Amino acid sequence: MLNKLFSKFNGNLNSKAEVFFYLTIIVLLSLLLAWQNYYFIPPALVLVGAALYFSHRTNMSKNLFLSSYMDNLIRNIERTNYYAVSKLDVGMAAFSKEGKLQWCNDLFSRWVQKKNLEGKRPEEILPLQDNAFKFLSVNDGEKIIQLDAQYFRMKYYSVQTREKRGSKNDEKTVSGLIIYLTDITQEELLRQKYGNEKLCLAYLRFDNYEEVMRGLSETNVANLNGEINETLTKWVAEHQGFICRMNKEMCLIGFHNSAVRDIMEDKFTVLDKIRELRIGNKISPTLSIGICCDGVTLEELIQGANKALDLALGRGGDQAVVVKDKSSQFFGGTSTVAAKSTRVRARIVARTLREHMERADRIFVMGHANEDFDAIGSAIGMTKLALSLAKPTVMVISGRNDSMIKVENVLEKENINSSTDDTKYLDLMLNEEDALKLVTAKSLLILVDHHREQLCASKKVLEAVKDKIIIDHHRRSEDIISDTQLLYLEPSSSSASELVAELVGYFDDTLEITPAEATALYAGIVLDTKNFAVQTGERTFETAALLRRAGANPNLVRFLFKDDFASVQQRARMLANAKMPIEGLAISTLNNAEKGERASVLAAQIADSLITISGVNTGITFVEYKDGSLGISARSDGKVNVQIIMEALGGGGHQTVAGGQLERKRAKEVEPKIIELVKKQLEESEE
Repeated sequence: MLNKLFSKFNGNLNSKAEVFFYLTIIVLLSLLLAWQNYYFIPPALVLVGAALYFSHRTNMSKNLFLSSYMDNLIRNIERTNYYAVSKLDVGMAAFSKEGKLQWCNDLFSRWVQKKNLEGKRPEEILPLQDNAFKFLSVNDGEKIIQLDAQYFRMKYYSVQTREKRGSKNDEKTVSGLIIYLTDITQEELLRQKYGNEKLCLAYLRFDNYEEVMRGLSETNVANLNGEINETLTKWVAEHQGFICRMNKEMCLIGFHNSAVRDIMEDKFTVLDKIRELRIGNKISPTLSIGICCDGVTLEELIQGANKALDLALGRGGDQAVVVKDKSSQFFGGTSTVAAKSTRVRARIVARTLREHMERADRIFVMGHANEDFDAIGSAIGMTKLALSLAKPTVMVISGRNDSMIKVENVLEKENINSSTDDTKYLDLMLNEEDALKLVTAKSLLILVDHHREQLCASKKVLEAVKDKIIIDHHRRSEDIISDTQLLYLEPSSSSASELVAELVGYFDDTLEITPAEATALYAGIVLDTKNFAVQTGERTFETAALLRRAGANPNLVRFLFKDDFASVQQRARMLANAKMPIEGLAISTLNNAEKGERASVLAAQIADSLITISGVNTGITFVEYKDGSLGISARSDGKVNVQIIMEALGGGGHQTVAGGQLERKRAKEVEPKIIELVKKQLEESEE
């Protein structure tokens, strides 16, 4: 339209030029006639006057037409803008540079259902965060908001203008804000309906079916199975799902997404109901549940549910793992992990381990960084197995901490060899740089006492060796090292040393361990059981008895655990300054500590001591390092699962022993979160 307008305007200018040209010719011809004969002067003047008159009339008419045309055009544009602003189904509002409403259309007012909007800020009108104008006026974008029962797509755009100050050249850029609201209630309700009715699949497994049913009469077995089936069927029916019994230990269950949310809010009370069933059975039946809600196809849902179940079982069972919104959430897991009375799996793992070792041309054994006696003892045990096959073996260490120095002193003092030749264990302990030089394409890496990449003594060695085996007793974490040839994860075991000591007996019937090797494994068990006080089962004592018969020296173990006088004094001061913010929780803090193993060991000892106090079931020790990081050691007597608490803070560990490290944090910032998590678990335990 504007192009047509400009073409008409240009045409009008051209017509004026033509009229001026013709008038000039008429005047010249009239002057020529008047010069030839003066009788022609009056007619020439009349002719020129008439031409000027009609030219003026023509120009006036065209100007009036153009002015009328422009007025009509402007009025039409204004009517169109008014209709768009007032009649279109888009709510509009404009805010000044101060964030105050200057103007809005009627639809915007009706949707927000508020009066006297002028002068109010966006967060006072719409469900936005405090000081929302500051963020909305910086970057353009959109978001979904809800007003009562309606949903709107809110698009916001910053409007930048230049504002003059005192002088003409002194200007600054200021930003206003324009908001557009579009009603998407139907779309959003449809999306929610689809989300609520989306299928979620779950695998349910009985953790200890054989153990629970062992020794029961046929009648009690049938009655207990009936009670379990009735409880599960009723639970599934309450949430409008389906259940398919695959075998006596496994079930496949389907729920709507909305039902899974309700079950999560209910904290999976079905776990408690099953655990409370008693029909002649001495052992409580427990379940592990893996649910997956993230998946487009049924195959993806099945695979996700299977992985979730593996994660629940790897963390000790008697819990549920829900994979939802690309993250895993854990429920239950507060009861003590039941030890397996059978060693069938240990025998199978030992046989598989031997096969992998025989195929490798070099074997690397590696514990976690900042090795403790359990990591060192289990590494020595695995090295013993590798050397028994005459395989070149390397123990990868992270450095010489206090525990390593004590072990080195004992090995040097006792002149302990790694095999029948003159090679010593000390000669097999290499750092990262030296170990990398020996890596080959057929090397095998055995990881002991950990299963997370961030805890490895050497991440470069982990990446360099393709074939990996994990032997660990910690509950399985989400970020477990993948692509392993063999995963032996037993959270019911007291320590990695216990697992390795069991494997020795099945690895080779003729293999005998020396008293020094038995002592190293025994020290690992003593460390993680707190001298057989926590996380001990019948297999733990049986393994300890086996090591004692092999010559394990308790006096040497006590020597390894001795502390210097300064550490004892500092530990006493920290215990004296400990506090109890809530009943059952004791907290102590070590300030301005140097980064290293000494501070972390001291923190662990303090946490261990805290739970020996009457009325304390959870002990937390903070270590504020000089570099700004914060170390946390957490201990529990079993009533609280400190692993769940530490995982919420980015750490991990075991049910009764856990820890973590945070960057740029202080104790006072993290303490309220820990108090909240402990209080939540205690309340759930009481319920």
